[in-house]
Amino acid sequence: MNIAVAKDEAFNFTYKANTDALARLGDLRFFSPIGDSQLPLCDLLYLPGGYPELYAPALSANSGMRQSIRTYVEQGGLTFAECGGFMYLCNEIDGNEMCGVFNMNASMQNAHLHLGYRSMLVNGIELHGHEFHYSDIDTTNLSGDVVVKQCQTSANGEPVTTAIYQFKRTIAGYTHWYWAEKGFENTWLKELMKL
Repeated sequence: MNIAVAKDEAFNFTYKANTDALARLGDLRFFSPIGDSQLPLCDLLYLPGGYPELYAPALSANSGMRQSIRTYVEQGGLTFAECGGFMYLCNEIDGNEMCGVFNMNASMQNAHLHLGYRSMLVNGIELHGHEFHYSDIDTTNLSGDVVVKQCQTSANGEPVTTAIYQFKRTIAGYTHWYWAEKGFENTWLKELMKL
């Protein structure tokens, strides 16, 4: 399995345990959404967190990469995007054009901190992660072909409003999930894709 992992100035918040788990699944191919012209050939695309809002003009200027990723997703490519990677899949970040996979806009206007541990139960398997961001997403024009799941809880088990979004074989949301527990290679990704 070839696994493409975004890694550059804009996408650099990644647990080493997560990339180690991915490396046990296949060959990692790191690429730059800012500097590379197109997505490398892959069976799984991972868009981790980072600070795309700080590099939004450069990300927007790379139309070849944005179109390459959008085509991959629309053709059913397996994709996992978290936080900054999720923002990159939206239409725009504060007026800077992004990939347009999700008909939403990300904004740093009126920024305030969203923070906390998150859990969710998928087919009997509990997944853990954390939410840490200042941006907001406008879902006003979200299309009907996107599945929205309100399935996360806080550290004390209370439901939270943070959603997980699925379009075809793409899973995205603000939560940074920790993959290295409970046999990721055999269960975690398979269960996540059942959302």
